[in-house]
Amino acid sequence: MKKSIIVTLVCLMVISAMLLTACGAPAAPAESPATETSASSEGSASKAPTESGGTASAEGIKIGFSFGQSVHPFFVAMQQGAEAAAKEAGVQLVVTTADYEVETQVSDVENLMQQGVKAIMVNPIDSAALSNVCNEALEKGIGIFPVDINVDNCEVTAFVSSDNKEIGKMEAEYIIEQLGGEGTVAWLGNPSITSLRDRQEGFFEVMDAQEGIKVVATNETAAIERTKALEAAETILQANPDLDCIAGSNESSALGALSAAQAAGKTDILITGVDATEDNLNAIKSGTPFSMAVAQDPYQMGYQAVQNALKWINGEEVEEFISVPIGLITIDNVDEYIEREAQYAAAE
Repeated sequence: MKKSIIVTLVCLMVISAMLLTACGAPAAPAESPATETSASSEGSASKAPTESGGTASAEGIKIGFSFGQSVHPFFVAMQQGAEAAAKEAGVQLVVTTADYEVETQVSDVENLMQQGVKAIMVNPIDSAALSNVCNEALEKGIGIFPVDINVDNCEVTAFVSSDNKEIGKMEAEYIIEQLGGEGTVAWLGNPSITSLRDRQEGFFEVMDAQEGIKVVATNETAAIERTKALEAAETILQANPDLDCIAGSNESSALGALSAAQAAGKTDILITGVDATEDNLNAIKSGTPFSMAVAQDPYQMGYQAVQNALKWINGEEVEEFISVPIGLITIDNVDEYIEREAQYAAAE
């Protein structure tokens, strides 16, 4: 009789505990679409300790990627590269996008920390605005890997990007060659973003050394979006009707300048820009005044960011700056870049 009562009480206690767990426990935070991933990379500089002092395994690892926006083809390719690397390694990749809202991106990074990620890749909308939250993540032992755009005032774990100063130099050197060392140029930039700031520095470093070429106009907000670049270029062309070249620091500024030149009937003006996006490639291929762009490789940026994050999580050293190669796109080789982008798209 006593044994029967004891068994009954134990069963009631177990059932009660199960009900409390199901009804009273807080729900786990919802995640953005997660992908499975993989790692490998080059190294030196930053090293992460594992919890047990050994090497972390891929199983159970969660990493995050915070995008400022993910609609633009450049960032779509970057996400595809990150997802491909994550899938290869068999790790969970949580992706968020802030749709150009700085406060949303700060909140996204905070949420990724709460979800227990080991490392966060971040493509900042604003380089200064992400400083505090990224420093907070570092204090918690979470690796911070900015991709393409760096974070100001932050000792990041590693920065994965093109050499943006070299991009600016390459663009300037091409313009000098095409103009024969003489002419007038306008620059469309946005130095509030680290990548564009570095391009501007490299561009003017080369241009300032050229006595025969004069930069007659500079707009430092034109590279935010294509409509702003269009408006800026229209104003510049009205003030400088004999302008020889408009140099864009990214895709938006170059294509905005192209639209302004076409509307003004300027067929002999030189327009240059950055990125191997579909619109840029098509413009160069069609023989418009847009004759050159410096190619980045956003797919590889995303891929190598994940590889290096996992390498760091495994306790290995990674380089402080992981440089992704760049190239010059002209009418002579544009088909090669069109094929490259098509291969990336087909791989997904």
